[in-house]
Amino acid sequence: MDVVEFGCGTGRITEAIAPYARNLALVDYSETMVTAVAQKFPESQTIGADTSDAVTALLRGGRSMSFDLVTAFWSLSYPIGEFFEELSPAGVRPRCDQVRSREQARQFVLDLVGLVAPGGHLLAMLFDAESPEQQLVTRAWEAVAPFPDGGRAYTRNILVDALRDAENQGDGTLTHTRLGGVAWAPSRDAARDWFFGVHFKHHPQLLDDPALAIAVEEFIDRYEIAGGGVALPSGVHLIDFHAAAHPYASLPIGLSS
Repeated sequence: MDVVEFGCGTGRITEAIAPYARNLALVDYSETMVTAVAQKFPESQTIGADTSDAVTALLRGGRSMSFDLVTAFWSLSYPIGEFFEELSPAGVRPRCDQVRSREQARQFVLDLVGLVAPGGHLLAMLFDAESPEQQLVTRAWEAVAPFPDGGRAYTRNILVDALRDAENQGDGTLTHTRLGGVAWAPSRDAARDWFFGVHFKHHPQLLDDPALAIAVEEFIDRYEIAGGGVALPSGVHLIDFHAAAHPYASLPIGLSS
């Protein structure tokens, strides 16, 4: 099957997908990540670009409805969020026209669907913004700038709402599952890197916040396991859009019962 993975990073999850892919396209905005993943999967097509730019380029390049599997693991919140706010070393700056931002984000999701071949899947995984781990991350970022719609779950809500609209139009079937669990860090240092590197992205305002550093240490204390390692309570939302026509999509209302 033809597969595209957005936000592939160094290919940690790609390793599970690659054996099933006839043709594999890997996308990441980081040149370092693209170089690393190209070495791991030399027969893949690698694209160094933001997800939204890569989607646009693929559609314009004739790849509409051509991928059996379109995937994004952990990373899809970022391109959706970029329609609403701009991150810089000086802070987070909301974009002026939030109504337009919402419509652009919705169209971006529908463009992702437009890459999926008939019978194929759009598969995304997102962190659970309501988990204890993510609540700490949210409080930290809220100190930099408030999130649209009152919380970090807004990107997931936009994704799910747009896919539900696509389902209602008869373009496919949406399945949305929340799975609880832990994010495992093998050491305290790894747990700190998880917060300040992955979640806080080494943002200067967060790195230089002594109160946040204390909060992270207290959180690690709470979930450190005897013998080493930290089990950070977390969760994931698994979102699957199957691009198969709904059997009742073409029937008039009232004739589907």
